[in-house]
Amino acid sequence: MQWIIFALIVIGVAAVAAFYGFRIWRRRRTMKNMRAYTSRVTARVVNRALRQLQGTTSQWQEKHLPLTPIAHTRDWGHKAIMVYEFAYTGPALTVAATARTELQHAVNAAAQQEGIVGAVMDVPPFAIVDVWQRQDERHFSVAFQINQATIEYVQDITRAAREDAAAQEKKD
Repeated sequence: MQWIIFALIVIGVAAVAAFYGFRIWRRRRTMKNMRAYTSRVTARVVNRALRQLQGTTSQWQEKHLPLTPIAHTRDWGHKAIMVYEFAYTGPALTVAATARTELQHAVNAAAQQEGIVGAVMDVPPFAIVDVWQRQDERHFSVAFQINQATIEYVQDITRAAREDAAAQEKKD
């Protein structure tokens, strides 16, 4: 009789472990597929935007298109942040804020041409999170705001940047 009870407990524990193991595996597979999809779409939109900027007097004169993301999304808890970093060799940015705004407008136009809409009303599908220069390389991060975690991440980064700028103005 004790063996039967012991066997039922073992079977029950194994069933629960298998159930949760399957859920974790499925969540990881879904996130991997989502990352691959968002990476491809983001790269396509960024490259289209950079091609459109080629003919202008823009700071974004990249001759080696297409670019591919060099850094990928991050997991914060169980939430995936869909932010991708791009880099290329180019002359120093003259005004980073202007370059960021110029790239944001080009990415918005490219997303519209691709038929990509935001996941939330009044939130653009892509956001240029940061633009910076490291030696002779330009870097920029693009967020694909496809999920709530990424939207909240962009809002937090934007708020922190505004607070930093306000603190810098007070110093000057």
